[in-house]
Amino acid sequence: MTAPAARLVDEADPHRHVFVEPLSLAPGRSRPQRRSIACAIVVAVLLAALAVRFRGDAASRLSGVPAPRWHWLAACAGCAVVFYIANGVSMRAASGLRLELRTVTSVQVAAAATNRIVPIGLGAIAVHLRFLQKRGLTRPAALAAIASIKGAGAVSHLLGLVIVAGTLSDTGIGAAVISPMRSTVHDLGAGPVVLGCVVVGALGTGTLAHPRVRAVTRPATRVFRAHLSVLAHSPARTAVLLLSQAGTRLCQILALACSVWAFGASMTLMSVATVYLVGSMVAGAAPTAGGVGALEPALAFGLAAAGGSAAAMLAAVLVYRVISFWLPVVPGVFFLANLRRTGNL
Repeated sequence: MTAPAARLVDEADPHRHVFVEPLSLAPGRSRPQRRSIACAIVVAVLLAALAVRFRGDAASRLSGVPAPRWHWLAACAGCAVVFYIANGVSMRAASGLRLELRTVTSVQVAAAATNRIVPIGLGAIAVHLRFLQKRGLTRPAALAAIASIKGAGAVSHLLGLVIVAGTLSDTGIGAAVISPMRSTVHDLGAGPVVLGCVVVGALGTGTLAHPRVRAVTRPATRVFRAHLSVLAHSPARTAVLLLSQAGTRLCQILALACSVWAFGASMTLMSVATVYLVGSMVAGAAPTAGGVGALEPALAFGLAAAGGSAAAMLAAVLVYRVISFWLPVVPGVFFLANLRRTGNL
């Protein structure tokens, strides 16, 4: 409001207060954009600090690793892209909404970027929940759609484990993958581990049994049952949901295989699938975001047990994680800002 206009308002109504909008510190950027850029800068600084900190140790351990073949790394990146598209198809099938594939895929990348900070997948759940609510679903219906995606992913993962069960009995891959977790438990001691499991189980059971919690979750449970009933009466949606979630696992297996083959290892796709399915299941018990610090040693140990060179397999796992796990953070931050600017979040 200009000064003459404010003077006219004061003269007409002396009791009326004139509020002047505060001047933005950065007129060219909104607050969500500045927040997202600041988050990207923090992530970049942390990654740079880690790279500097462990550069010497990594160089000494990976000195004998052959140079990667770049066409396999490009294939690994392509599999990572298809992974996010398949997740977008899963959300379309689970929600039943007419969602643009481009928009819902960008939501998956933005959710992945958020998930790198918040553990146990809570960041991605929050982004998905907000997006589905913006598109018209109620909170219980959105939670039911997200839960059905998680359930379809668990079913596809278990089916994959059944398929590769024969490989586990013929080699020492399973024991090698579980060995990092076993050594951690051995270092901590059986007593503290059992005590921790009991405390977590008691807290979870007590929370779920609390009357207020049950009163809050009862409507959501009814909506989830209704959602499952709708999926049961829509075989096409259910098939698309299950196949797309199976496709996400296949994309991750192919991405890891491409990274392994990039370093010259002659390993079968079935062996890589076995290592990934068992390793990701074991690393899922870690409370870190995306299994950081648990998945890498599990995959490296498993690939080495499957016949690869230990140093080369460690390099392959690290490159695979950089391409499929860390690089999407950069576009994810910008997708997150764009989705908030367009009102989708």
